[in-house]
Amino acid sequence: MSSLLPLVPFYFLRHGITDHNRNRLVMGQLDIPLNMAGRRQARQAAELAASLGIVRIVSSPLTRARETAAIIASFLGLPVIVENGFKERDWGTMEGRSYRELIDLDRVPEGAESFEDFSSRAIAALPAALLPAPALLVAHSGLCRVLRHYLSISDNLHSVPNAVPIRFSPDSSGRWSECEVTLAALRQAKAKGED
Repeated sequence: MSSLLPLVPFYFLRHGITDHNRNRLVMGQLDIPLNMAGRRQARQAAELAASLGIVRIVSSPLTRARETAAIIASFLGLPVIVENGFKERDWGTMEGRSYRELIDLDRVPEGAESFEDFSSRAIAALPAALLPAPALLVAHSGLCRVLRHYLSISDNLHSVPNAVPIRFSPDSSGRWSECEVTLAALRQAKAKGED
């Protein structure tokens, strides 16, 4: 299935933190803005992104992602392309409620998108978003999980950090891997002579 994607590396970035993140509330498609810490995280991500050679920024239309993308775009001198397919999963009646309630729920909540419908929507938007490369996709933890699933990368439900670039790379056989981009990782790559 991932053979439909161009075999080019790209970056994913979850939006900066919001008050809903801090309070462990399900946001889904609620249009929540960044808080002060989230804006600071976006500025720090922009500094990291400056060394990644990014030529395209594609964002979810939700405010927290668009705001993060705009801060990075301003720093890089690039426009932001808004992609509706990258909206977070609609969690229906669980939006605004505790993550704990969602985790304990053993079915798709009333009014929510199924993972399959959410994945189909997001994946349909992916090929066009990746070129020219390398692109930066600014969205939500749900999209990162869809990417991991679609690219056959183990998710193991480990969390997706706010405002930390994640590089998705194909190898020559078309197998994908992911790696968080941190200041330490960039220094290590430079020391090895990599870019």
